[in-house]
Amino acid sequence: MSRTVVIKFGGHAMDKEALCAAFAEDLAFLSAEGTRCVVVHGGGPQISALLERLHIESRFENGLRVTDEATMQAVEMVLCGQVNKDVVRRFAAHGVRAAGISGRDGGLLLASVRQPALGRVGEVDKVDPALVECLLAGGFVPVVAPVASDAAGQPLNINADTAAGALAGALHADYFVLISDVPGVLDGEKRLIPTLDRARSQSLMDEGVICGGMIPKVGSCLHALDAGCRRALILDGREPGSLRRYLYEDAPLGTVVMA
Repeated sequence: MSRTVVIKFGGHAMDKEALCAAFAEDLAFLSAEGTRCVVVHGGGPQISALLERLHIESRFENGLRVTDEATMQAVEMVLCGQVNKDVVRRFAAHGVRAAGISGRDGGLLLASVRQPALGRVGEVDKVDPALVECLLAGGFVPVVAPVASDAAGQPLNINADTAAGALAGALHADYFVLISDVPGVLDGEKRLIPTLDRARSQSLMDEGVICGGMIPKVGSCLHALDAGCRRALILDGREPGSLRRYLYEDAPLGTVVMA
């Protein structure tokens, strides 16, 4: 049986054309040799740019964007329209059979608000991977925008790391890979931590060493592992070919998170 790899793609790798091209070539190679790849993308800088043009302030708490109604409209417009289709276009240019969807399509992601102070920021309650499975069975690479629906069918903004981890767990993926623009999780001396378990993760969060946007990254890895994913990694995506090198050479290119 072919292996399944869920990848969160964003940050430096998505912004830089050369790294995006190298990642697309890795995807094309993996797909051709039978690996089932699913990509969940971010889009934070693009959202912030649109909000700035609309004169709407961007605010964050613990790495999550505070999302009022106006911000939610901008988030959905940017993620499901601009960014999703741009990622699909760039992947297709390198031979990847990519199909762009959002977490709202086919009931993929059902979520609810658990921190009202963040506005329309959701936490995933249920994943129905049927649509993703259909696309994978057809030989496509699903490219997922991290917007979910609530119980009333209204959109919720989902952190891309969190959405990807939930999907990796629901698919019982062999690998969950967060491609980042940093070496991985760093300790207090800014040294790479090659492996990280739950207890040390919590300790580093309590100490403020793991902070900001790294909090949802580590949390999504632990959630994916709890839900049935076999292995989770925060991968250094600043070098071309890092995904292929990790999967085929087990290259030490980030932090492996263990349950």
